[in-house]
Amino acid sequence: MTLLPPPFEDWFMTFFFVYVRVAGLVFTMPVISNSSVPRPVRTGIAFWVAMVVIGPVWSLNHAELAITMPPVARVYVGVVDFSIAVMAELGIGMALGFIGQMFLHTIGIAGEIIGQQAGFSAASVFDPITGQDIFLMAQINTWIGTLIFIVIDGPEKMFLVLMDSFRFFAPGEGFALSGLGTAGYEYLLYSEGKRQALASAMYTMGVQIAAPMIGSMILISIAEAFMARTTPQLNIMAVGFAIRISMSLLILLTVFEHTTFAYVDFLERYADYAFAFLHRLTTF
Repeated sequence: MTLLPPPFEDWFMTFFFVYVRVAGLVFTMPVISNSSVPRPVRTGIAFWVAMVVIGPVWSLNHAELAITMPPVARVYVGVVDFSIAVMAELGIGMALGFIGQMFLHTIGIAGEIIGQQAGFSAASVFDPITGQDIFLMAQINTWIGTLIFIVIDGPEKMFLVLMDSFRFFAPGEGFALSGLGTAGYEYLLYSEGKRQALASAMYTMGVQIAAPMIGSMILISIAEAFMARTTPQLNIMAVGFAIRISMSLLILLTVFEHTTFAYVDFLERYADYAFAFLHRLTTF
């Protein structure tokens, strides 16, 4: 027994699974998943993106991406089987969004390192996204990274990767849910040979971005030690704090352009890690 005529039922099931995968991405990706964006708005964005993605099914040729999305051909034997397929679709979308979040949080890590070295660690602000107090420089870097992410069409690129994910997994096809954790471990946390996992790349990039500040603060610390040794009457704790903050601001302005290009280069690598994750997931 079917609720709709056969063609319409196939189309509805295909759209449903596409919508679940898109919703998983929209509710976890940077910018759109922000708590300041109301849930009805995110739900509407997911719906309209799913309408665009589902276009090839309704004879709308997408020649640029050459994506074909056949109707769901799998027969579900019960509620459990259907629920597993829904969880698989949701897991794919959430994993792609989580990878994007890790890229953006890298810039926040660089800000924390810079704040600790420059003496800004005492200043913290409340982050409404995470609900925690974070360093001021980390918040500023996150704002800069978010703006860069929007300027380089980061959300659009994430949606394009999502569309390409249907080449790996058709709507409702499903996969072994245990494979999601294994693939996530190997491509997010594990490094093998020349392949660098995303987690290690995140911290490596954060340190590289903060490297000019780290090196400069080391030299300033050596200079302060020399001044304290040669001039005992000088209150190095009072003078050194002002010198450290002034020099750190000057260094930040000097390397801002190079830091911005480093952000762009790092964010451009999102598709590589996302496709590697999807490719590994196909083996399960």
